[in-house]
Amino acid sequence: TVMVTKVTIKGAKQAVQMFGPAQYAVAKAVADSVEAGVIPKDQCEDLVIVCGVFIHWEADDDKKIFDYNYEATKEAIARAMKNEPSVDEMIAKKSEATHPFYAG
Repeated sequence: TVMVTKVTIKGAKQAVQMFGPAQYAVAKAVADSVEAGVIPKDQCEDLVIVCGVFIHWEADDDKKIFDYNYEATKEAIARAMKNEPSVDEMIAKKSEATHPFYAG
C-alpha cells in the first residue's frame, strides 16, 4: 500500500496527522478488508493499493482523520474489488460528475 498526499504537508502537525491517524486508518482498512475476504488472501502479494489522502489544513481532530480515512479506504477497496463503477457506467455518467472544489 502506498499513500500519496493530496496537499503539501507544511509542518510537523500535518506530518504527524498523515503518518499517524491517516496511515493507521489506511493500514487497518486494508488489513480488515483482507480479513473480511474483500481482498482475497491469495491475491495479496499480487495487488497494489495506491491511496490518495486528503487532510484539510485546518484539521485538528485525529479521531475524525482516522474515521474518515478508514471508511473511505474500506469503501474504495470494496468498490474496486467489485469493479465498481464499471467502465460503461463511468462513460455513461461522466457528464454528470461534479467536484466540490471545481466551480466550472
